[in-house]
Amino acid sequence: MKILVIASGGGHTGYARAVAQYLPFKADFAVPKGDKWSIEVLSEYASRIFEVTKARGPKDGLGALLRNSLKSISESLSLEKYDVVIATGSNHSLFVALTTKLKGSRVFAIESQDRIVTKGKAVSLLSRFSEKVFVHWEEQRSLYRNSYVTGPIVEKPRYSPRDSGYVLVTAGTMGFPRLFKEVSKTKGFDFVVQTGQVEPSTVTASKVFSFDPDMERIIANASIVVTHQGKTAMESVVMYRKPTVIVYNADWTKAATKEDTRLYAKILGATFLDDPSTWKGGELTKALSNPMEPKQYGPGTGKLVDFILR
Repeated sequence: MKILVIASGGGHTGYARAVAQYLPFKADFAVPKGDKWSIEVLSEYASRIFEVTKARGPKDGLGALLRNSLKSISESLSLEKYDVVIATGSNHSLFVALTTKLKGSRVFAIESQDRIVTKGKAVSLLSRFSEKVFVHWEEQRSLYRNSYVTGPIVEKPRYSPRDSGYVLVTAGTMGFPRLFKEVSKTKGFDFVVQTGQVEPSTVTASKVFSFDPDMERIIANASIVVTHQGKTAMESVVMYRKPTVIVYNADWTKAATKEDTRLYAKILGATFLDDPSTWKGGELTKALSNPMEPKQYGPGTGKLVDFILR
């Protein structure tokens, strides 16, 4: 069987690597052109890796969209027919999935873990020609007529969980200045903060860093994990059973909504906090002083792989 996994960068590539870890053979991957990180983390699981232009970046205008779309279509058309194609979301997946579908491939899509009442724009489009849309939670089943609930799509844990006493605060690539400001003035906790593109010197904590290639180890050793809406919260709870606080980032206007995020936290057994701009004082201290017990879930990645292989 020939399988192509469209690893569209960031958390989408995380889904791709999770699927790859459960496959009994190496697959082919399509990654965004120039995405060296995706190539690096997928190389050990890949038979071949193809680079395909992403139609639209976060800051691209209409002109760039048109130019990049033409490149993406041309590069996608050069790909062969596969038995199965798995699209992990993002506009990068669209042309690759559509062109391989037209060649006779079975196409599947993965919805984000934090889309509970709203659909991701790219996955909504993908759903129209996908055999199934894989979703993580029973609460997501009603999003699509062709939903298939797998359970949480996560990687195989590389570490045993430990409690080293620190609170990990992580907010992905872009960072979360309003949250970091609250962390800097919160006393009584040993904070380890990953700032992303925010300058580390602006944050006061026991340890501050921009990026670490082994964030999984830092999650595995944390006492509590504080993060925003996104994939890290699911990994913290499902893979390492960590008490988790999800702080809604209102700047993410194209991501999951506040209601999505609140329900996502409830599903995980995580504490939900609104955007720090709404805080009156003491919200973070209260959440960390009385952490919720995370719910227990087994990984659903194996179920996804079993479905596509049958």
